[in-house]
Amino acid sequence: MTISISKAQNLINELKQNEIALGRDPKTWYTYENHVYGTAQIAKMIASEISTMNPDKVYIMGLLHDICRTEEDRVQRFHGILGYEKLINQDKDVARICLVHMFPWSKLPQYEKCKNLFYGKKDDYQFSVDFIENNKPVDEDYLIQLCDNLANKNGFVTLEQRAAEFIERHGNVNVDDILIDSNEIKKYFDNKIGHNIYDFFN
Repeated sequence: MTISISKAQNLINELKQNEIALGRDPKTWYTYENHVYGTAQIAKMIASEISTMNPDKVYIMGLLHDICRTEEDRVQRFHGILGYEKLINQDKDVARICLVHMFPWSKLPQYEKCKNLFYGKKDDYQFSVDFIENNKPVDEDYLIQLCDNLANKNGFVTLEQRAAEFIERHGNVNVDDILIDSNEIKKYFDNKIGHNIYDFFN
């Protein structure tokens, strides 16, 4: 099974209605949509210049990579795990993106460095480690890992700006490590498309 663009948009709209029903001010919803639609848009632009990639597919991946982001604090589990569980029976590729999108080059730090991200649930961390070890990363993984770091609640940002936000939220992670890996993925796709990705923002 695969998820279409319209289905992905419906899932986001359903999420919005659920969040509002739980008490979220609808005026704040733009922060979520700016991030996921921004991630999807820049991913599609990059993929459109790479013959081996499907722009619509990566657009869907961008839209849904954070489909359980608003839920994780309530249930105290990493949203990547929640997204994977939610979507695995609908689209295994999109489910995979949910799980790996926060880990550049699909490499997880040692548990002690990211246990807060997993809410101290070592079983979820180990599931992620095992999944990555048993599923060879593909360019779509790397692309969403990059684009997740090029869009925030206000729109497109630099990798440096996004890394600073990540440190502020999660602490105990070396910002230099994040930037080194993210910049290497950016260079990887700069080379693939033959120009600087930041050109899309001008």
